[in-house]
Amino acid sequence: MVDSAGVDTAGVDSAGVDTAGVDNGGPGTLVIKERAIERVAVTAALTVPAVVRTVGGISRLTGRELPRADVSVGEHSVSINLYVSVAWPSTISDVAASVHAEVARALGAIIGLPLHRLNVVIAATTPSTAGTHHVSGQGAAPAPRPRPPTASPAALPVALVLALALLGVAFVAGREFLIARETIVGAPWIGNAVDWIAQLHWATWMIPAAAGAVIAGLLLVAIGLKPRTKTHTGAMSATSPSPMVWLRPTDVARLCSDHAGDVQGADSARTTVTKKHVTIEVRKTRDADEAAMTESVRDAVAPTLAALADTRKTRIRIRQARS
Repeated sequence: MVDSAGVDTAGVDSAGVDTAGVDNGGPGTLVIKERAIERVAVTAALTVPAVVRTVGGISRLTGRELPRADVSVGEHSVSINLYVSVAWPSTISDVAASVHAEVARALGAIIGLPLHRLNVVIAATTPSTAGTHHVSGQGAAPAPRPRPPTASPAALPVALVLALALLGVAFVAGREFLIARETIVGAPWIGNAVDWIAQLHWATWMIPAAAGAVIAGLLLVAIGLKPRTKTHTGAMSATSPSPMVWLRPTDVARLCSDHAGDVQGADSARTTVTKKHVTIEVRKTRDADEAAMTESVRDAVAPTLAALADTRKTRIRIRQARS
């Protein structure tokens, strides 16, 4: 199990007690959902210059945007039906060969499963808007770098409060309208409030009130301009200049713990992922060599960490397993 901060909490029970010494049947297994494989295949296909994304018109209404993938996962390989839209004019055979090569390379590097069969279906064609001929995939403009997933804006709570305040204003305005049309009977709130404000005179409490209003306004401006926090890190292939898939710190921790737990002599492993460090703590068996295990763990997690777009310092800690 991994918490929301990216800490693999395998070996710790709900009361916070370290249960790494308990025989729990091994470090567990890594399960990759078909949805994740679909996203990797679609992102890899978009790195081919002649493949374009189609999201408008009927595709937007039906949710059948292009490219899209239907994935079938076997025990040791993956089969994919990939539906793409290509720029016109393009050489279809060259586009299909490039898509096949990129998808196979991405699946092998990121997912770790070989590609058994890839059926490329040309579902649509799109005229090139840049005036570039995409023959054999040469001379095409590079694909734009995708934006990383981010957290909700910092101004979201303020926006919700203002939305509720505006709903309150709309309610008061509707009530005043009904009172003015004599549909309902009651004292007008707006008129009474205006009369009360008109009768106010200068008072010393207005100085701190004005200062508080200025401070509140500056805080709201700062919150509105605050950039969103990145919640994911990109995973890249050797041939793609942009991330192929986005991983949460939780996902990186799970992958590292899974690989480190498979090292010979490892009893259990857990990983903590921050913005600057990846800390892997491994519990070793009694007769395992600490120096050799450190190098083995480093080699086991190196391919996963090398694929990350954000460089992090790796720290490996070997501990003796509790009996």
